Amino acid sequence: MTRKKCSSSSPLPILFVVVVFILIKLSSAKCRFKEGQPDSILLATCEARCLHQDDKDMCQKLCVRRGLTKPGSCPRDIQYNSNLTLSPFSAVCVDTCSKDSQCPGILKCCRHDCGVSCQHPLNLHNATGLPPIPTEIRVREKRRRKAAIIEWSKPHFNDFNVIYILQERHYTGKHLQADHMTEWSACMKARRARIRFSVKPGTWYNFRIAAVNENGTRGFSHMSLNFIYSADPKPPKEPTDVQVGPLWLQNGSLNTELIWSPPHSDLPIQRYSVFWSRRLMGVTDSVLVRQQYVPKDQTRFLLQGLQPNSSYFLQIQAIAYYGKQKLRGRKSGLVLNTTILANVTEDDYYKYQQNNFGLNVKKPYWKDGDLRTRIVWKKNSSKYNITWSNVSCNDRDVEVMKLNDITTESKYEVHSLKFGCRYKVTLREFSRTKTSHDTTVTFATPLCLELRKNNKHVRCHNL
Repeated sequence: MTRKKCSSSSPLPILFVVVVFILIKLSSAKCRFKEGQPDSILLATCEARCLHQDDKDMCQKLCVRRGLTKPGSCPRDIQYNSNLTLSPFSAVCVDTCSKDSQCPGILKCCRHDCGVSCQHPLNLHNATGLPPIPTEIRVREKRRRKAAIIEWSKPHFNDFNVIYILQERHYTGKHLQADHMTEWSACMKARRARIRFSVKPGTWYNFRIAAVNENGTRGFSHMSLNFIYSADPKPPKEPTDVQVGPLWLQNGSLNTELIWSPPHSDLPIQRYSVFWSRRLMGVTDSVLVRQQYVPKDQTRFLLQGLQPNSSYFLQIQAIAYYGKQKLRGRKSGLVLNTTILANVTEDDYYKYQQNNFGLNVKKPYWKDGDLRTRIVWKKNSSKYNITWSNVSCNDRDVEVMKLNDITTESKYEVHSLKFGCRYKVTLREFSRTKTSHDTTVTFATPLCLELRKNNKHVRCHNL
């Protein structure tokens, strides 16, 4: 992107300068599409050019790489007044493109006295060799498959290489808010005047069509009438892949992490509801039921304060809204049994972190102004890869740090730990004679004040 001073040569009212600046800014905004992702019109034009080539894929790649000159002409150059005192904003021009293929849709890369930008072309209606714009878009429902059939009138045009591009925009909600619809996006292409498009109940759609051939396109049609599937949306399904992580002991109580994947849903998930109920051994009725809401973008929940020698029933439920109606999804559930750690103390807990390698995490300790721990295992190989990362930190947000190292020893000192956090350690052996296996354990670091009771040199700024 280059910046330059405007050259001014002829008198014009200040209004023209302001208008030009606004037009440049608007055209720049329209050019914001992903770099490296060719525009759908460019792809369709290249596809039409390469339909009868022996190597269609190579032909299309070369076509996209070279770019195309789009039909139509650039707007007339705008001149500037040398006698005007320009504002700081109007005196700065921005080059937003260098060729037509960098502009989305039908926009052309046009030069004027104050820069280069993507602009709407003129005289497209007079351009020769372009297919007519599709008309009379009709949308009907295909009930059995949750789909819309989009059809349109196909004007007579003696060209068998026409490709149709379908764009859609949508809004999810019971009552349409047109101002909140998504941006137009290309979603499908076809060789005939009919497309089947999958839809979701509870979502409003608009469609428009462009006809493209090897010479380009005249642009997109008028949009269709608003379309919404006739059946009401259903509540979300149950969350999937529900599991709990390893138990760990901290401050006399057990903790674990509940993890799940978002369920299928016609509507956006607004939040999750997590339930956990404690059951006494041999008693069927729950003695304690707790519930907490979890934000929609979070699929992990830290369960704290669990009791040993207990059975817990864990459930997750997704919640969506359709207007003012709350749609509660089906619950996923599993049973968590903590009897295996019925008599475990803080000191004994680390003895239970055993596995195929005999991987054992020692209690964290303070050394040289740093919180550390030592990891030991049975040596079965000549070289190991060890990885560790923080998982959660005592209900506070922290940046996830993942580190790894290679060692030939059967022990390793992990340093720069944070107080009140849980860490995951993974050990992998390098072996030429058998498949490598990962072994993972978790451990928790104490709170600073607890460790400081036995070591006055501990500094609590490392939280």
